[in-house]
Amino acid sequence: MMEFLNIYANCQLVHGANMSLLCDLQLHKFYHIPNDTFEVLQYLKQHSIQDCIAHFGEDNQEAIDSYIHFVVKKEMGFIDDRLLEQLIPIDFQWDRFTPVTNVILEYNERLNYANKFVGDLFDLNVQALEIRCYHTVQLDHLLPLVEMFNDKTLRVIKLILPYDGSISLNDLETVVKKNPRVKSIWIHDAPEHKVEKIFNDTVAVVSLARPINACTACGEISSSYFQSNMELFSESQHYNTCLNRKLSIDYNGYIRNCPSMEQHFGHMEEVELSAVLKDPLLKEYWGIRKDDIDTCRDCEFRHVCTDCRAYLEEPENRYSKPLKCGYSPYTNEWDVWSENPLKQAAMDHYGLRSLVK
Repeated sequence: MMEFLNIYANCQLVHGANMSLLCDLQLHKFYHIPNDTFEVLQYLKQHSIQDCIAHFGEDNQEAIDSYIHFVVKKEMGFIDDRLLEQLIPIDFQWDRFTPVTNVILEYNERLNYANKFVGDLFDLNVQALEIRCYHTVQLDHLLPLVEMFNDKTLRVIKLILPYDGSISLNDLETVVKKNPRVKSIWIHDAPEHKVEKIFNDTVAVVSLARPINACTACGEISSSYFQSNMELFSESQHYNTCLNRKLSIDYNGYIRNCPSMEQHFGHMEEVELSAVLKDPLLKEYWGIRKDDIDTCRDCEFRHVCTDCRAYLEEPENRYSKPLKCGYSPYTNEWDVWSENPLKQAAMDHYGLRSLVK
């Protein structure tokens, strides 16, 4: 009897230059696999196990069996006497009913955020907000801003705060209790790196030993940021995973795609949201996919990775690899990006020397 490996539709293969990735978009996991494994699993999507062994050679049967065993063990597929038509391939179309899905706000105590632009922006059903505080801030000064969003449709608020020894975990828990949309808090320039949990272990407090004192700290590509989920994987097929439908209000109140981008679209107290959304330059980078970007297009991690168009290896090439990525899909090795001699000219261009000292 012929046997077939049925791989669940939510498990997706991504081919890279030297290695591939097997992504479980339901369980939010991914597995680094050789390209030989990719070829076998791809073949098994349309052929029996017996045909696969015949195609790749009986001397490879032990390896093929191990690949199949791995898929079944990880609950990414099962063996049956046929390929089931019910396992319909997923349609990875991506869309949202709002022109802006996420916002970054660089907090400045001197600015008034209770203005028409901010009000109109968060009436658009924005899903996520990141509030970045670069300098010491009193919680009682910050809380009115956070509380502004309690009656909005926001799902997630991320707070980035500087370390302050006078602020305890109990103080942060009080913030979360009053503002349940706060789902994570990052503390930068802390004495040590650690992760703690508050609010019945549902909210992570991540302490970073390094400072985040300007938007120039943004844009670093790290495996710790990789996410294997339907949302990111789908969006990555069509749009830029950093800038698509993103709007930012920088430290001085100017509207940008990202605080690190040079182009701005006016000051929040002087422009109408409708005018910003109609500006064609706002969407200039939205459609640059990982599959369009130099080196990234050859990387097996491209659909679980976010992007950066603000800091590029080749500043004049909008399709250049992100400057702050140290991974090579050709060697499958990670290097310290700032120590790469080929990146030094770009670092000088962006004024990033002080950031890495």
